[in-house]
Amino acid sequence: MTDLPLQDDARLFTRYGARGWWIPVLLTIALVFNVLALTIPFLELSMLLEPVMIYDLPRSVWLMWQQGLYLISILILGFSIIFPLLKIAGMFTAWFIPRSFRKQERILGLVKNLGKWSFMDILVVSLLLAMTNDQWAISATPRIGVYFFILSIIISMTTSEILHMMMLRLSVRLGHESPPKDPNMLGCPLVSFRWRGWFIGVMLVLAMLTYIAAVGFPFLRIRQAMLSDLSYNILEVIQAVRSQHQPIIAIVLLLCLVIFPGIRIIGSIVLWFGLFKERTRRRLYRWVGRIARCSMLDVLGLALFLVMTEGQRMIKTELLVGLYFVICSILLAVVLPLLASRLDPSNRCLAT
Repeated sequence: MTDLPLQDDARLFTRYGARGWWIPVLLTIALVFNVLALTIPFLELSMLLEPVMIYDLPRSVWLMWQQGLYLISILILGFSIIFPLLKIAGMFTAWFIPRSFRKQERILGLVKNLGKWSFMDILVVSLLLAMTNDQWAISATPRIGVYFFILSIIISMTTSEILHMMMLRLSVRLGHESPPKDPNMLGCPLVSFRWRGWFIGVMLVLAMLTYIAAVGFPFLRIRQAMLSDLSYNILEVIQAVRSQHQPIIAIVLLLCLVIFPGIRIIGSIVLWFGLFKERTRRRLYRWVGRIARCSMLDVLGLALFLVMTEGQRMIKTELLVGLYFVICSILLAVVLPLLASRLDPSNRCLAT
């Protein structure tokens, strides 16, 4: 089946016809998994001399609000309940309702960066699993709701990236995306932008060093009577989760906190220091941008904030130097793409 004649005022589902049937199917599956994750148990927590506590997301928000933890309850409500549903609703809306290409692009642009923030509660659960590993007075066990939530987020993020690629192809065909003047022209941003290019190059190297330190240095230590005095870095958290017989969660953590952030930084350095044809560089920038949307050190930072506030009621902890490397890595990952996109428009996808 061929595309309808290209025009700005056509709905996405009419542009792709029967070839796009799987987009609403994927979104429906993501929505079903998300609703299941909100209605069934999410985490079981057992503490010495305390009754076993079983959490689901809506109940957790309500309990925290009742206890006066207003900021934390609002964060969980926003990032773990509203954002996932909002993103799915936005993609449904962009697929079926607006006729204007610009409106479709605007809606998808608003929601494409929301997906990874839904992982905040998964990271909170992972930190609790790590800190309760090999402890006799406290234990945590993820329930089936965690896995439904992970599936929902992964399907939603994958569908968002597919729609993003569809919109990019449409943008080129409709003439909204400017092709490079000379696709075969070689260029190197490091030298093309003189001192500003060198400044960003040095900062990218610093970002790599900060990332390595963020992964390797401990960021918190348990300080509580009757519990083992243990410290954790990102790799130790992943190992502890795996030791709890949770390989799926451990793999997700390894990808989102170690592999994807590493590829993002290495890719950015290679593209900034390397000599590439303009067309090749644009394609590689897009791939690095996709990897960036799956990199979750910033989400880990928010999860650590929750653990260091609400988590203190369950397990007393103290901050270690690794946390500051995590914060620096997050700041560099946010600021550098914005600076680079101002100099070199071809890499603007890294800042979006």
